[in-house]
Amino acid sequence: MDAIYIDPFVEAVCNTMKTMLGEAPSRKELKTRNDNSAQGDVSGIVGFASNNVFGSVALSFPMETAIKSYNMMVGDNIDTFSDDVRDTVGELTNIVAGGAKKVYADQGLSFDISIPTIVVGKNHSLTHKGGTPVVTVPFSLGDYPFVLEISVKLGNGARFQNEKAKTQTVKCR
Repeated sequence: MDAIYIDPFVEAVCNTMKTMLGEAPSRKELKTRNDNSAQGDVSGIVGFASNNVFGSVALSFPMETAIKSYNMMVGDNIDTFSDDVRDTVGELTNIVAGGAKKVYADQGLSFDISIPTIVVGKNHSLTHKGGTPVVTVPFSLGDYPFVLEISVKLGNGARFQNEKAKTQTVKCR
């Protein structure tokens, strides 16, 4: 998968965390995932589909990062997992999917997104549909890591209208 189709999701993570949590995350190099093992304890996943593009996006957080994200978002100081923390992971994932959806639409590729599904537990699995490699992008909020996962498949002939975007590498600021 060309980076041009991954970058909208990376950019959406940067914007979402800065806006909702008040801190831009730092990102590391993307990789492909070879199995269904989630890299965190709490994961939100959103599917998306249309006639010309489909796939899924997930955010996977270690428990401590999920709790920290909740605290940053609402200004609280809890130290245990709760339904509110679970909802925060779902909301952040939903906002990331919506942010990428806007960029895709601006490039002539629209899709609908599903309601987020939240999976909680050590060693849980995340299965992305579409038969394409899952790209993972590690991030951190200070000492708190999390991972973005993306699987995107384009239909025949579908592509972004602006091919210049291929040369851009998204960095969080």
